[in-house]
Amino acid sequence: MKIIARVSRGPQKGETVTPHRHEDGKYVVSPTRFEKDYIRVATLEDFASQIRKGLKGRMSSPAVKGPRLFSPKSINIES
Repeated sequence: MKIIARVSRGPQKGETVTPHRHEDGKYVVSPTRFEKDYIRVATLEDFASQIRKGLKGRMSSPAVKGPRLFSPKSINIES
């Protein structure tokens, strides 16, 4: 499964990002940008499932400093 998005503004505009794996090994989806609303999921399949349900996903790349929250319409999921 391939999950990507492109940064649309700022200094990293055009950079490709993928789901950000946090220190605990989990990926994060959320209805808001607030940490209290984070939902941690273990697999990319779970991440993709939650994005398809309308949640936003935290994504990053080595070139993008720190993970960013992307809306479902900005995330491309390929099986």
